[in-house]
Amino acid sequence: MRPDFIAERRKALQLYINTVLMNPILASSLPAKRFVDPDSYSQSFHDQAVQNALLCLRSEGLWSLGLTLGAIGWRLRKHYFKVTQKPPDTKSSSKSLVKSGSQTHAQIKQSSVTGADQLLDASASSELVLEWLEYGPDKYIDDKELGGILKSLVGLQHPNIEALHYAMHNENGCLVIRKFHKHGTLKDILCMATPKNPFLSKYGNPKGRMALSMKQVAVYGKQILEVLIFLHSKGYPYGHLHSGNIIIIDDCVKLLDIENYVLGVPSFYRPFFVQHGKIYKSEAIDVYCFGHILFEMAMGYPMQESIVRQITDCPEILKNLLESILSKEACKTGLPSLEQLLAHDFFKQYSPSEICTKPLNDESQKPHLKLSLNAKEAIKQAILKTENRLREEQKSVKNQKRIVRVQELMSSEEEKRKSKHKAKQEYKQSKLKQQGSLQNNNGRLALSAVGATGSVTESSEISPRSLNRMNSVITNNTSQDAMQDLKSPPPTPAAYQSSNEAETRQTIRHHTQQSINEMSPPGAASSVDRQSSSPNITSDEQVSAETEIERSALLESICKFNRGSLRKVRSND
Repeated sequence: MRPDFIAERRKALQLYINTVLMNPILASSLPAKRFVDPDSYSQSFHDQAVQNALLCLRSEGLWSLGLTLGAIGWRLRKHYFKVTQKPPDTKSSSKSLVKSGSQTHAQIKQSSVTGADQLLDASASSELVLEWLEYGPDKYIDDKELGGILKSLVGLQHPNIEALHYAMHNENGCLVIRKFHKHGTLKDILCMATPKNPFLSKYGNPKGRMALSMKQVAVYGKQILEVLIFLHSKGYPYGHLHSGNIIIIDDCVKLLDIENYVLGVPSFYRPFFVQHGKIYKSEAIDVYCFGHILFEMAMGYPMQESIVRQITDCPEILKNLLESILSKEACKTGLPSLEQLLAHDFFKQYSPSEICTKPLNDESQKPHLKLSLNAKEAIKQAILKTENRLREEQKSVKNQKRIVRVQELMSSEEEKRKSKHKAKQEYKQSKLKQQGSLQNNNGRLALSAVGATGSVTESSEISPRSLNRMNSVITNNTSQDAMQDLKSPPPTPAAYQSSNEAETRQTIRHHTQQSINEMSPPGAASSVDRQSSSPNITSDEQVSAETEIERSALLESICKFNRGSLRKVRSND
């Protein structure tokens, strides 16, 4: 629970979470979402999907819901089931025309029995999959207009768009039925994965990866650009381009999940382009996602960042194309349009003019998407609201990044101040410990010295004989000093006073030490000698101890002074 350890651990965990959430595959997984937002992802999404799918199918009575295919997709609120078609009867044959997407625009005008028979033959020859998807936060189209738009998408005709067999919606979400391709999507090809395996096990850590040739990259990229240009010309943005929504059939690209935009669900690459304020238009989003597709097809692995930093192992012409979409400068200044990308030299050099060789002379094979005026206006308003919400989210992300940078700077400065304060505290503590140890040692020495001094001052322990001996010694030494003064010239008064004080102090110190040695026990005298000669005693404490000893000795000598023991000395002054 140390604050420095908690701060360090918090930074490490934040870096780990950022790394996980920057990976679209891990960020879209249920464990990651439950960790970040446990309240919103605690319920069972599968049971709700089964209930809604049964309610939608019960109203028509054309399909039978089969077993679930598991979490083969990346969306948590999108579920996949096997489905089979019931034999049509005369009562429901008229309704099958409205909801059937395998019929073409010309076939809708035919009889109901013929259309139902063709739909039954198509479902018998291929495996169908039912997909239930809940509405997203960008669902701005009301239910009435949404039904008409889904009807138009069921009748959509384009060689590069996978047709819908059936579409139905309620207040909770939308149900669609389309053909299931056993070879999987483009992402399955690049990761060499089995389509029916769980999404996280297929793409989280694939056993192998395979990059496409430059010709394949150019061919598939050109077809994707053409179908995107077609949709935008009809006023319908795609917005959900990634390798999991692309299938390849005989070198012909087909896009999936064409209905996702009107359902308001977020894009696969939204965590990436939400970091760039210039990428908020519907066309710019499709261009940005197309750059990620090109990179993944050419390199064999997806990008783990929102921008590309260094591109290697590819021709220079492809490198220039990728940098025009995914570089930091391009994301700041603006991305090229779809028409500008289609006119790039890379596609002219590596891609032939036509790849999909289906005959287009038949009226049923020509691209076709018819939307009513109300539907176009509803889609236009939904586009504006979606772009505004994206811009608000981009502003909040920018502000959050700014706050994080400021916090990092403040935390770094605070850490510096804390480290300096900690170093000062450690230095003070070490200094206090040293002073404490010295005081303890000096305290023990001072106590022993005071004990020795106390033995001198206590008159009960000093015999009169010892005091007389000390006085006689002092008297003799005084007379000897007086004789020496006769031989030397008389000093000046100041010098005489200072020398007299110094000699008196030295004499008293000397005789006091002798008296202590004579009057104290042998052990005490030896301890005093050792303590006085110990190098650990400081100069201040020595002076205080000596001053105390001199004072006590001076008092004793004054009290016991005998004037009659002095000898008369003649002077020549």
